Amino acid sequence: MESQPLRYSLRQLRYFVVTAEVLSFTAAAKRLHISQPSISTALADLEISFGVQLFIRHHASGLSLTQAGRDLLGQARNLLKIAEELQMAATEMDGGMTGAIALGCLVSLAPPLMPGLISRFTSEHGGISFRTIEAHQDELLKGLHDGSLDIVLTYSLDLTEDIVFTPLLSLPPYAILPATHRLARARKVSLQDLIDEPYVMLDLPHSRDYFAALFDAVGSRPVPAFRSSQPEVVRGMVANGLGYSILNFPLSSTRTVDGGEFVIKRFRDNVSATTLGIAQSKTMKARQVVSRFSSFSESYIRRLRLDT
Repeated sequence: MESQPLRYSLRQLRYFVVTAEVLSFTAAAKRLHISQPSISTALADLEISFGVQLFIRHHASGLSLTQAGRDLLGQARNLLKIAEELQMAATEMDGGMTGAIALGCLVSLAPPLMPGLISRFTSEHGGISFRTIEAHQDELLKGLHDGSLDIVLTYSLDLTEDIVFTPLLSLPPYAILPATHRLARARKVSLQDLIDEPYVMLDLPHSRDYFAALFDAVGSRPVPAFRSSQPEVVRGMVANGLGYSILNFPLSSTRTVDGGEFVIKRFRDNVSATTLGIAQSKTMKARQVVSRFSSFSESYIRRLRLDT
């Protein structure tokens, strides 16, 4: 049976995906560096080709996706990625590797993890570019579900069945204390030692509950004296003597941006660790460049260690 010719183009799909992301013909035209009438006409033709309406046009208030538009968006992204992989395969026959990776990273992990990882990868693969997003777990998983993210560096938290998670590193929690604290010279500390001390809480979804729940073993949870959603601010508060905090990602420095110092102490208690790893969608076939980066990330992350 002879196949029917396609009635749409990759260019139209690209216009569709970008417009769906910004929900504005004007904003999409600016991002794509084309005229607004050109993108509007191309998408109208695409709707005719598909036989469905993709967008609802709102007078003077942008666009919204129809249910059909939402249903087709992920498949359109996947098809564009496959087309890019075909181009990359042809390029690699001539000796190079190119492409773009949409990388998501849990916001608390991004500063100590993402820059070094990307730098080392791009030093070996000069033709690769990245679009990075630092966000909370819910937004990262949404990006994997809708195809806007290729790969995510995160913890094994609230993962759904359509997510493939590769565990790489078990990270037990540890306390950080001001360098002048009475326990600064202790080899280890206990949760009971800290329960009545001022607590500086890393105020992020999942993190705040996970760290607070560690104290259930001693009968009560700490009441935060200070809160911040920025790990560097938390470390700075501790270094400046405002209290202790609990973290779990390996740190290479105990000096803060304002020149303060803190110390890292492991717990004597039996505390539960979190698992750092790589998350990807089961329903999206990984392009070769993403698979290469995933393998590189595994090696890089497995080498991380706490020096405490």
